[in-house]
Amino acid sequence: MWLLPIVETKCISSSMSRIFLLVLFLGLSIAPSEAQQTIEGYVYSDVNRNGRRDRQEAGIAGIPVSNGKDVVLTNDKGKYKLRLAEGFSVFPILPSDYTLSTGKVVNSHFRVSFKKGEGSPDFGLRRKAVKQQFRLNAIGDVQVGNYQELDYAAKTLWPELLNTDSTDVNLFLGDLVNNNLSLHSKLKEMMELLPSQTWTVIGNHDRDADSIRRGQTKTYSTIFGSDVYAFNEGKVHFIVLNNVYGDGAKGYHGELPEEALEFVKNDIRLVPQDYLICLSMHIPLAMTKNRNALLDILKDRKEVLAITGHLHRVMRFFYGRPGVHVHELGAGATCGFWWVGEKDWEGVPTALQQGGTPRNYFVLDFTGNSYSLRCKGVGLDAHRQMSIHVTGIDTLDTHLRDMEGTAPYQALLTIWGGCDSTEVKCRVDGGAWMMARKTDAIDPNVARMREMNLQKVYPTRYNRVNPMRRTPSPQLWTFPLPESARSGAHRIEVQASDGYGFRASGQRVFVYE
Repeated sequence: MWLLPIVETKCISSSMSRIFLLVLFLGLSIAPSEAQQTIEGYVYSDVNRNGRRDRQEAGIAGIPVSNGKDVVLTNDKGKYKLRLAEGFSVFPILPSDYTLSTGKVVNSHFRVSFKKGEGSPDFGLRRKAVKQQFRLNAIGDVQVGNYQELDYAAKTLWPELLNTDSTDVNLFLGDLVNNNLSLHSKLKEMMELLPSQTWTVIGNHDRDADSIRRGQTKTYSTIFGSDVYAFNEGKVHFIVLNNVYGDGAKGYHGELPEEALEFVKNDIRLVPQDYLICLSMHIPLAMTKNRNALLDILKDRKEVLAITGHLHRVMRFFYGRPGVHVHELGAGATCGFWWVGEKDWEGVPTALQQGGTPRNYFVLDFTGNSYSLRCKGVGLDAHRQMSIHVTGIDTLDTHLRDMEGTAPYQALLTIWGGCDSTEVKCRVDGGAWMMARKTDAIDPNVARMREMNLQKVYPTRYNRVNPMRRTPSPQLWTFPLPESARSGAHRIEVQASDGYGFRASGQRVFVYE
């Protein structure tokens, strides 16, 4: 981890900043362009929740509305006026006490323009309670390529999301499909069945094969609305961006377009200084070509959280610029390693991820502008947050070339979501807590799967190989067992934590002869 110095800033009150910005944005002028149209619409209180602005329904003043670049505030009648170019969207930036009046997939109701004369959208809102404490599911890479894989997600991930009534927000982190864009509509139907409001991010496998960058979002935007937007929940301001920068029909790299940077610049002026900024995009910001341009816009915001997908492994990154420090959670993938590997008892591929994390998503609990986070293995109990492998018991270990030289009488701890900043401590049989050591080695379960691949045992019939690499896990610690625990039955307990909201615990019993 490396840190740049954080500059202390003096905060102005949110009410003073709001008055200043109301004057600033109502006076905003946008240069006309031949490819643009002027649109006008209303943000209103949809009392009867029918999705239409009825005569008696009043407009809502002071709501930010954006075209993905500029931001204006609605006037005292709830009216806004913007220039809109083809391929761009118009959307309200929802305050914490409002949401759209219809639909669970919120951003799918944001209007995207692909030709002139498509009308000026109105947005019906309804009041909701402001929660200073709320829970978010960060769901990476469902990435279904056919109806079989769609069913894998439906019978493993969806039951968990359907049952989490305490969750307030679902955030899907891109690569909803694996290039089969016809499945977008089916996924949206499934999302509409969830009890919590849902937001989506565009990924590289969600794009049309179009050489024109804005054209690459057309199918996604038709189903899921805008690929760039912002919203508020509690004291957290979420900014969702599209950083999949197309290189021709199929190529891409991580980069933020200029209009997205302009959007952040205009949007951030409206956000109170005591709100936490949470960025979300598909490709990790740590791997985004012009991330420093974004961080310069966010200077003086101090601590920023970023949540991303794409990697099909859990990673955490730390970086910054003067005045801003970013903690980025690479949230892993609910499809794991692309729905491959040996199938479990329900016929679902195990799809273990590189590094040793199972198919997963993350649960984040926000309180005010702070948060905690934990990894949730799909299909696993919420208390299962790590793998604890005790060496010298499983005879298969002696046949694994990737574990040659591994000493017996050790606990190998793969902490799902751990990083270099995480402290891991253990105790045996209720004794004193002792620190485990971060280790540059391969996860034991990955080593076992690799050996089965190399020996041509895997894949078995009707399965696809999970192509594990001999890569050290960033989540592995070792703990030498005391002499007293090298015979008989014993209990080991593990606690992991760091200063960035991560907590995990685990325990198991092991038996030596």
